[in-house]
Amino acid sequence: MSSDYPIEPTTYDLIVIGTGLPETVIAAAATAAGKTVLQIDPNDFNGSHFASLPLQQFTSFLNSHFTAKNPTCSGHAHDHHDFVALELIPRLLYSDIETTNYAPEIPSADKFNIDLGGPRLLFHGDKATDFIIKSGVDLYVENGILKFKRIDGVCVFYESNGKLHIFPYSKGEVFVDESLKLVEKSKLRSFIKLVQQQDEEWSQIFSETFKISEEDLESPFVDFLDGMQLSAKIKSFILYIAMVDYDEENFNLEVCKSNLKTRAGIECLALYDKSRSENGPGPWIYPKYGHGDLLAFFGRRAAVKGCICVSSMTAVLMDKDSGKYKGVRLASGQNLFSHQLVLNPAFTVPLAPAPSPPDCLREGLQGLSLKDTKGKVARGICITASSVKPKTSNCLLVYPPRTLYPEQDTLIRVIQIAGGSGMDACPKGMFVLYFSALCNCAEQGKRLLHAAMNSLLTLPGPGNPENGSTVESEDAQVKVKPNLLWSTLYIQELSMEQHEHLISTPMPDGNLSYDGLLDAAVVLFQKMYPNEEFFPETPSPGNLEDDTPINVED
Repeated sequence: MSSDYPIEPTTYDLIVIGTGLPETVIAAAATAAGKTVLQIDPNDFNGSHFASLPLQQFTSFLNSHFTAKNPTCSGHAHDHHDFVALELIPRLLYSDIETTNYAPEIPSADKFNIDLGGPRLLFHGDKATDFIIKSGVDLYVENGILKFKRIDGVCVFYESNGKLHIFPYSKGEVFVDESLKLVEKSKLRSFIKLVQQQDEEWSQIFSETFKISEEDLESPFVDFLDGMQLSAKIKSFILYIAMVDYDEENFNLEVCKSNLKTRAGIECLALYDKSRSENGPGPWIYPKYGHGDLLAFFGRRAAVKGCICVSSMTAVLMDKDSGKYKGVRLASGQNLFSHQLVLNPAFTVPLAPAPSPPDCLREGLQGLSLKDTKGKVARGICITASSVKPKTSNCLLVYPPRTLYPEQDTLIRVIQIAGGSGMDACPKGMFVLYFSALCNCAEQGKRLLHAAMNSLLTLPGPGNPENGSTVESEDAQVKVKPNLLWSTLYIQELSMEQHEHLISTPMPDGNLSYDGLLDAAVVLFQKMYPNEEFFPETPSPGNLEDDTPINVED
């Protein structure tokens, strides 16, 4: 809705600025609880920093965040004398944007979407998918189904031979894996059987010869794996599966010992196992049309329940005496009021930030999306005409610390998505790669991205063939590195400002899943409405167990 015409009503329970994932989920949850909600986004698209955008719009959005705006403060607002209008100031959340185009043009560049906050995946059965189903996805999407691509598996990069090795998990995969010795295969299969019994009560978890005691469940996962006499190679694979969404900056065994308990490790592996059993060989799923499709669902759900959306505003209204929030001013000059405000992190107001999140939020936000100990995420998107691994379409790649160079102190994650038909997440016949790594500064982040890109891709130039370069590996097999056709690298800020009287949502974090962001949304919602249930389960026609609203394509 345009804000050029007067908006009715003029008072709401909640005003939400922004249409990113946390804001849209909170808006949808508030309307489900019977609250009156107004949602505002000054962008000409939905999704804010979680959006999926066509190629040209994607680069334009990033570049638009280079220009700072000077704050202004109005001491009066129309005929009212009890509040002050503080102009919203765009925050500079992206820096060091580097775009390179090696192809004359990218086919159908306006017919596919790039994720601004990638890489990101969902388990088939994790918090995000369970939350989508619980909130009634089949009532608010076309034909009652969200479409996903299957992610085939996880590849770990080994510096010893520069190869990507897919983690074997099923009985058949373990049997044909040539990198494992016979005794390693036997021990790995025994361990997997143990994990597959996680659905039973913890006291009932056992294999024919082994039972996990409560003491072991609370012990470091690394020590537990040592006790099972697994080889170093198998332990590394298991840890990267269990901690593939673990965001510690120093990803190594010492960190694992102090942070990952056996109970949590086995729960993560059990989710991986459950996802494989329900989703086929690929344990993860990726929205067919980009992650913006999830935001559209929550936006429609909020709108159906009465949420009003407008496109522009200029200021936040604060009480002159107490400094407390009162309302917002639209671009038309109209003032709207609400009891609560949720502010997108793309904006700030000229107030003195609180020294730390308010006491009521601090405990809940610790360990959620604010847990990234590094202050930035280096992100990269690359388009190629061939896969980084033969016969593999959609996959997750992991670069453990120090596998690319000695100073690499953090994990690098890469997702490859293959092209499909129509308005897909990638051009047909091509591949999009999303890179991410936590970093302290732009120089460190760019080095991490370039190192991973150089190990996978060929930059076109003299002497390089049109479809990629070839190198001889140790086993004399020829490995083809795809040519890079287009890329954009950028550094995204992670910090989240908190003001004493305003609630700000988090930026896309450094994780693969949405778990931390959804947890943060729950904390913020419960802070505002402690007596309301966050998304009571929506009755859906039919039996979801027999007719799931989540469709996964091969």
